[in-house]
Amino acid sequence: LGEYDSASMDQLLRRRTAHALRLMVEYERERMLRDGSRGGGGGKGKGKKGRKQNNGDAPSNEPRRRVDLWMKYVLCFEMLEMEMELHLVEQVWQTVKEMTSEIADSSEDMPDQRKEESGIVRQLPKMAWEDIGSLLCRVLLSDAPTMRKLGLYRFLNGHTGVDVTAPTATSADDAAAAAIVSEEDKAFMRQPQSKGGIKKTSGGALTQVRPAPLSCISVAFVLDVILRAYDSIISTKVGINMQIDEGGHQISASIADLLGEFISNYTMTLAKLDGARLSEFVNKVFGPELIKSHKSRSVVLFYNSVASALDTIASNDASLLDIDPVNIQSTIRSMRATFSSGGAPKVLQHKLKLDLALVLKNSIPWKKVDTSIVLQVLALYPPEELADETEEHSQSKARDAVGSWLLGLGDGKWVKNAASACASAFVLGQLMPFSVMDIMMSGVNTAEREIGMAICILCSLSGAGSELLWPAVFKGLSSQVSGAVSSTPGFCKANRSMILLEFGCKEGVLSGMGNGDLVMDNSKQYMMPPPPHIETLLSNAVQFILSQVMSLSTILFETNGGSDTTGGSTRSSTSNSTSSYVAILIGQLRVLHLAYPSSALLSEAVDRMLQDCVNNLANIGSESSTHVVKYLTLSYAALSCGAAFTGDGKLMRLISTCHTVLGVELSLPPGIKKEAKQACRSIFQYARWGSLSLIVPKIVEEAEAHSAEVEDVYQTILDSARESVDATPIIALPPLFDCAIGAGRHIVKFDGQETPLLLSLQNIIETLFAVLEEETSSSNWTYMLNKMCQLIFSGKLLLDEYQLSHANDSRGPMPIMQAFEKLLHIGGTTKPHIYKTVVSQISVAWLGPEQPEGDVGLCAIPYREHIVDLLVWKECRWDENAGKEDSNEKWDVLPEATDNSSITRGFVLSFLSNLPSLGDISDVVLKELIYFVIRKLIDIVGTKPDRAKAFITGSEEYARTTRAWQALCLLSRFVTEDIAEDVAAKVFLAMSFNLHGPLRYFIEVFTIQCTRKHPSIFGNMYIQEVSRTDPSLQHVSSLMIIGGNMTVGRYSSDFFNSSTDPKIKDVLCGVLPWLSSTQGFSRAIAQLLCHKLIPLVVDVNDNAYSGSEVKDDAVLCSVYSFLENNPDMSRLRKKQQLFFDTYDVDSVCSLEGLLSIPVDEGEEANPMHMVDAIKDCLTEVYKEAHNEDAPIWKQMEDLLLEADVVKQPDASNDVTGDVQNETELVNFQRKILPIDALDLGLKSFQEQKLFNAAGKKKQHLIVCASLVDKVPNLAGLARTCEIFSARTLVMPNLLVKKQDDFKSISASANDWIDMEECKEDDLLSWLYKKRSEGYSIVGLEQTASSKCLTKMEFPEKTVLLLGKEKEGIPIEFLSAVDQCIEIPQLGIIRSLNVHVSGAISIWEYTKQMMQKKKIS
Repeated sequence: LGEYDSASMDQLLRRRTAHALRLMVEYERERMLRDGSRGGGGGKGKGKKGRKQNNGDAPSNEPRRRVDLWMKYVLCFEMLEMEMELHLVEQVWQTVKEMTSEIADSSEDMPDQRKEESGIVRQLPKMAWEDIGSLLCRVLLSDAPTMRKLGLYRFLNGHTGVDVTAPTATSADDAAAAAIVSEEDKAFMRQPQSKGGIKKTSGGALTQVRPAPLSCISVAFVLDVILRAYDSIISTKVGINMQIDEGGHQISASIADLLGEFISNYTMTLAKLDGARLSEFVNKVFGPELIKSHKSRSVVLFYNSVASALDTIASNDASLLDIDPVNIQSTIRSMRATFSSGGAPKVLQHKLKLDLALVLKNSIPWKKVDTSIVLQVLALYPPEELADETEEHSQSKARDAVGSWLLGLGDGKWVKNAASACASAFVLGQLMPFSVMDIMMSGVNTAEREIGMAICILCSLSGAGSELLWPAVFKGLSSQVSGAVSSTPGFCKANRSMILLEFGCKEGVLSGMGNGDLVMDNSKQYMMPPPPHIETLLSNAVQFILSQVMSLSTILFETNGGSDTTGGSTRSSTSNSTSSYVAILIGQLRVLHLAYPSSALLSEAVDRMLQDCVNNLANIGSESSTHVVKYLTLSYAALSCGAAFTGDGKLMRLISTCHTVLGVELSLPPGIKKEAKQACRSIFQYARWGSLSLIVPKIVEEAEAHSAEVEDVYQTILDSARESVDATPIIALPPLFDCAIGAGRHIVKFDGQETPLLLSLQNIIETLFAVLEEETSSSNWTYMLNKMCQLIFSGKLLLDEYQLSHANDSRGPMPIMQAFEKLLHIGGTTKPHIYKTVVSQISVAWLGPEQPEGDVGLCAIPYREHIVDLLVWKECRWDENAGKEDSNEKWDVLPEATDNSSITRGFVLSFLSNLPSLGDISDVVLKELIYFVIRKLIDIVGTKPDRAKAFITGSEEYARTTRAWQALCLLSRFVTEDIAEDVAAKVFLAMSFNLHGPLRYFIEVFTIQCTRKHPSIFGNMYIQEVSRTDPSLQHVSSLMIIGGNMTVGRYSSDFFNSSTDPKIKDVLCGVLPWLSSTQGFSRAIAQLLCHKLIPLVVDVNDNAYSGSEVKDDAVLCSVYSFLENNPDMSRLRKKQQLFFDTYDVDSVCSLEGLLSIPVDEGEEANPMHMVDAIKDCLTEVYKEAHNEDAPIWKQMEDLLLEADVVKQPDASNDVTGDVQNETELVNFQRKILPIDALDLGLKSFQEQKLFNAAGKKKQHLIVCASLVDKVPNLAGLARTCEIFSARTLVMPNLLVKKQDDFKSISASANDWIDMEECKEDDLLSWLYKKRSEGYSIVGLEQTASSKCLTKMEFPEKTVLLLGKEKEGIPIEFLSAVDQCIEIPQLGIIRSLNVHVSGAISIWEYTKQMMQKKKIS
């Protein structure tokens, strides 16, 4: 068995099981017939009286009903098992719905029926949800993603017979009463899906298909099947957007929206009916396995749906949910593991944590509380100071939910008691051990800091945080403690108290900002200093932190051992962890400064320390490396606490300090370990750039005007930053970047600096890119990218770059454009978040600085090529593991409904929409930018599809063309007379192409807008086109739609100047012949146009007949009279007129209109084409006309049909009556052999592929059509390959299978044969690969050595290589061919069609193989 893969074993088991089930069903049917002939089941001789007596007992037709039901099951299973194709699967849903309805009806059976009928149906049980679920698994867990997506759509829409809606508030008795239908009502009840409108049971009686309740679905099915199916299609090519044809209309739907609604309804159903199942479901959803084994987006969807439903339920009813604490603990661990591994972007992390908080809020409070689990929960929700902007809203909502949950724990008083006890126990070391080794090896004990943070949150949410935390803080910091890193009890207590003080301040419960510790002096209007005991504690805390900083550098320099090794990386885990520990200490000082800004002791101490450290650094020697690190770190600490220089000459002192910090060097003594050496360098760089990041803003504040000294220090900072990037630890890169940004911002701010602006920009950009290349943290990288874009993509800088390097034909350096191009290159095709960030910034800068409106858009001219590319650019699908990407970020400038694949181009469209209108925009911008973009887009849409076939939906060409037309619609307001004639010619040419409906929609909208602006140019071109005699039906439909809008719609006044406009006659002459069009749609609009135009040309009230003489106008008057008076024409005209009156192309051509259009499965705009809308009008008119013409006889016919059915002899007791055959049982046509006709032996998946759908073994013939480019030829070859059972058809592009002409010619052959894609570029290597597999390559080509087909003896394993239509097989491929063959010709034409040639050769191969088989 080890030789066979799991897929083969699964298929074998399924088929054997289905075969066994079929045998059981057939046995029961035969046994019923046999027993019935003996009189065991009630004979035919019983009359109505007997039937009436039996009807009082258990239904006697139940045996046959059940047997027929299971036969339906077998037939559906065989259909799904054997024909995994969408068009075949689509046939089974009605039958599945009928089987599912049996679950709903089974509740009405008598309790003792199982026992009574055990002798009648010995082996077949009643059908249950598990049986239906296993059938649905064949679709939902199919190997084909498209099949899974279709199954999800059908199931979530209730097409499988399950009522997926939420339960209503009606009682169970009301629901039961509503379900009762009288026999008289049933007799005339229609089932639209059934043949003849009537659904019969196996006994011949009418029945109503009733959906099964949502509660019948098991929890396991939802989580193991539905969730798994959805999870498997995320981030795949099939996507989660659904486009499906329903009743002739394209329906757009999101599988995510449908699933979210289903989960919410399912949760509410369980809450109303079964509290135990609800608890089971929620515990599994919020269990560890779900988050570990599924993608983050799937988990977020389930979390959010369940949490929202529970929140809705809780607002009306009491909580019924019992959450297992141990389960929550495991879930939190799984969450942390997922977050730390980068498996979920930030935005998804926030959603997961919020939903967990909502579920806890709506659960039954724990009576026995595990404190450690509560603290782990609270650690997920850090103080708001630690939350980024995207988390702010969800953080606040989650905190409220967690607070409500906490207040209900235990007896309701647990929170305050536990908070105080936890704080004290934490300081005393009773919750977590802490040692010096943890500090030195990992930088900081993260677990202990998280517990301290959680305790502070617990105290804060209890409502009395200050009074609960202060006693614990005083336990460790009431007196001065040596900050030397050690494991002594005093140090450990002080360190833990410092953690509580830090997070207590971040929570806002220990700070002096209005929490009772500091007060305002109303008379002097300033904040008074903290009380003496608080000042003392703060002083002790600061001294404790500073002493750790000093002792840390000393410890590192005293770490001797080993030789001085200069090699190795400049970064290591030790250096980074040491820097992290220093960063924690500096952060604590900063928190204290922000929390207690009025502390006099703190301010005086840090000011004095800063002055001393700077003086010591200025006078220190290079040999005192220990002091360099210490003083530099203390300077950073002092600056973090708000230390400042006082007195005169403050600016020069700041500049001098900058030079001092930049000038100090680190010279390490020999003899210290490599790890210690790297840690010293790390701390040195971190303290240096941290100090500078705080000094630079102070220089900005003091430097009111530009000076050489200020510029010099900024340039020095940039040069030093670029040189120090490689040696700077990861944690110090953000402050280094901030220094570079700050210096760069103020270098470009000043005019008249000594260094040219563009050269300065070049230096700044190079420095910033150097930092970006070294940064590894996704959040820091994103922060840096945003800051960099904000700096360099400003309207003023872009305008300066344009004027210095682009205007007046000057072509100097353009550093901003080079940076823009480099960032787009970094984004590539896999990082759309970079594109979004960059384009969102520069698209605003393209508008320029605030200036006179005439120059708006001037600085975008150099980027016009990029603008065209971005307008047709399409983001890649969202990457599940892209931690840097914010998948659901909202952009204020874009409409709410903007699809994710259109965000980037949306910014460019927004830029174009914000340009001034004609008359206000400058001529330079109009001619050099707008005209250029329009012409480029016209060239894109003017590309004719190959071989006159429509672009394949979802292809790159289709996407580019669609987006180009959308951009043109937005730019239609800028089409002036200068370019109108050229644009009109190309637009009407593109209109003649074979295009899909969405493309035609945008062509028509653009043409209508341009025709309104330029009626003479576009109007004359329109008249020429509509007067043609050779346009295609698609072309005519577009012309009719445009004519309808311009003639009878709201825009007729824009097209016709007056009732005497000469264009009226021209349009009428062009439209009139289309009254006889073979296309009903074109005829309908032509009728509408003629009805409007004829009265403008002739007097329809004048008598056109004068005696025996007929006037020239009689023909037009006669046509008008018919159109005016015919009721069908009148009815149709009213509906069409309403459509054209309400159609608004102005809204479509706006930014909101274009980006709010629904998208298809390929994430391209998919508007409802006008053709479809007007076709609906035609359909409605047809129905209305027929309903009015024949309502009575039609109803009578239906009534007689139903009455005839009702009067049929009741066969409900007759188990020996005619048993329905398989075709009558199901609502689909079976085209397959039953499973028992197949070989049920053990075969591998590869072996099973050797047989076709008819069970015949495939031939060892591979037809290679990689050089064939015409779709009809490929379709014909597919049909030939299926008929002669070729193994594989190789094609250049498998997407051609979706084209309508391929489907019509191939006659569904593509559904039955294996196809493989091999492009021409890969063909040579593919041929050699097949030769290595034992195939002989036979080329169909006329060469000097080619054999006649009739003399060729084909090897069994043959690859038949077909050539191009005219050129044949290129010479480079002939080297891989073993033998060329040619077909003998008796005529004068040089060659046969490639499909015909291939078919003849395939038949010759088949004939030889059949002869060999016959001989053997």
